Amino acid sequence: MIRACAPVLAFFVASGVLFAQADASFPKRVAQAIDKGVEWLKARQVKQGADKGCWGTGENPIYGGGGTTSIKKISPCALSLFALLSCDVDPEDPVIVDGFKYLDQNLDKAWKEDNVNIDGAKQQADTYTAATWLLAVEALHNAKIDKALKKAGKDPKTLKQRPAIKLEKEYKALVGQATKWLIHKQTKKGGWRYGEPLFPNPAGVQQDISATQIVLLGLSSSVRMGEKVDPDVWTKAALYNLDMQEKDGPPLKVIANDTGDGGTVLMKEGDKSRGWSYTPGEKNPDKEHDLKVSGSMTASGICSLIICTAELAKTAPKKDLVEKMRRGIFDGLAWLQTNWSVSNNPGGNRSHYYYLYGLERVGVLGSMQKIGEHNWYLEGAEFLINAQKDDPNDKAIHGQWYSHTEIEPGDIFDTCFALLFLKKATIPVTLISR
Repeated sequence: MIRACAPVLAFFVASGVLFAQADASFPKRVAQAIDKGVEWLKARQVKQGADKGCWGTGENPIYGGGGTTSIKKISPCALSLFALLSCDVDPEDPVIVDGFKYLDQNLDKAWKEDNVNIDGAKQQADTYTAATWLLAVEALHNAKIDKALKKAGKDPKTLKQRPAIKLEKEYKALVGQATKWLIHKQTKKGGWRYGEPLFPNPAGVQQDISATQIVLLGLSSSVRMGEKVDPDVWTKAALYNLDMQEKDGPPLKVIANDTGDGGTVLMKEGDKSRGWSYTPGEKNPDKEHDLKVSGSMTASGICSLIICTAELAKTAPKKDLVEKMRRGIFDGLAWLQTNWSVSNNPGGNRSHYYYLYGLERVGVLGSMQKIGEHNWYLEGAEFLINAQKDDPNDKAIHGQWYSHTEIEPGDIFDTCFALLFLKKATIPVTLISR
């Protein structure tokens, strides 16, 4: 059975249950790693010139043959703001103010797509841009709510229900436009691709599992900010993800036992290890690795199905679709259990920390303490704490994460993903149980 539950404030803090099996120093070490990561990310922001407020660009060794300079600056900026606000940075901190000022001045909010995207011009939208912008806007308004609550002597962490977000007139219009634009960009199959400015559609690739997931996260933010999304959007997205999942796989060998704390998802005999690749079902001969099933894409597929399940639970979804989504989720979890790792992206050739952030999204979205037999947070957090390193340009700042497996600016993306994992920044939407 999969049942929906209301979003709760627990996404801001690490659950005490998850700390129960750790040593006594674990909460302190997590907090220190977050603080150091925040310090590093704030210091990395561009402080002057035309790019003041953004987080720069970098050489892109993964796409474009290893030499193309990425001039996309909106997405790293929006993701950085989302990560910092999720880590309780004051919404009036100059870093946050300058970051949103950069977005306001440089993002083409007509939400149109175009091949032309040069320095000095408004930066055209792609689906990743729109989705991360929505996540950042929601995080900004949640942070303002928290600040007001604390000023009134209330503890946001103890509230049973958070106050609804009330967008200013300008933001409300922009959120509505971005939401409609994302819905318009959904393909006939039900998925999304990033779009022309960032990723054109080579060799007929029209949609992928990763882009679809980030859009669904952005649309979930839109719903929480008061926008309406037609159930057909969630249905089409669910069907796309189900169709792209592996059709068969080996039966699960290790069955997880229920610990009695409500945080473990039971895996049963009959569950099959079925995952996702980046561009399943697409003709992409130049990048065969994009057709290989991996941990990052399997986490993305599970995340998408959990979101669609939660949103469709508000309506009256067909029972056969609910059962298919349930089966897809549990078989995806079986793949993660069977191929478990936190030290690399299993099956993948890159994006290690994006995979870890994927585990966070799956664990928090589904309100799971464990994925199979693994306490995903304890294992992943221990890895990240030990992987944090000095900034090569400033040894005084020990707060960077950089796996060298991500698109550039890889140090920015990896640090954001690490912080979002450690802070458990995703908003839970569904409790999954048998």
